[in-house]
Amino acid sequence: MPRLMMLLTIMALFVPRAGAEPSSAVAFDSATLRMLANADPVRGEELAQTGKCYKCHGDAGVSEDPDDINIAGMSSSYAYKQLTDYLDKKRDSRDMYKSVRKLDARQLADLAAWYATLEPAQPAPQRNRDPAILRLVFKGDPERMIKACASCHGRRGRGGQFDHPALAGQQREYLVLSLNEFKEGDRDNDIYARMRSVAETLTEEEIEGLAAYYATAVPEAAQ
Repeated sequence: MPRLMMLLTIMALFVPRAGAEPSSAVAFDSATLRMLANADPVRGEELAQTGKCYKCHGDAGVSEDPDDINIAGMSSSYAYKQLTDYLDKKRDSRDMYKSVRKLDARQLADLAAWYATLEPAQPAPQRNRDPAILRLVFKGDPERMIKACASCHGRRGRGGQFDHPALAGQQREYLVLSLNEFKEGDRDNDIYARMRSVAETLTEEEIEGLAAYYATAVPEAAQ
């Protein structure tokens, strides 16, 4: 028995501690929800101008660069979480960290509130409606334990509660990049690894197909 206990102890030393560090420090408790409810979009607009957010995200929160996220109409709770994750370095981006490093929680909430008021980009008229992609969107794949995209992001792709972002009208290239980052574990600020567990089971074709389903229309100038 002592020899068995010693062996088990040694083995335990080499087992990684799952969840030893949280993926995000944001908790949607009553204090945070009150702050978001009382955030001032007018102050947020001033912060956006001062911080020159338009250089990447466009004047109205819709980017001209397909690699940058469209943030117009994104829920304030989701935007606030992402901004806080950049500040806490739970999500990696040197540019975003430089943009938010001098802002406090209230200012981040104001900034998020401003972009939540803007008109979101619309999805392309000719969306990918492959039956296999539509099954993933509305039914998921129980055999691979994939939840339907719509169960978190809404049937219209306009997002859900708290940290569930809108997908409809998003940049196609950005969606592909984000799903691949989750798939490879390069992005890990998703609470409970929800997106990582989904993305790692998706094929390249499915990632491309889902991005094409949700993606914004390509401006004529870029065609």
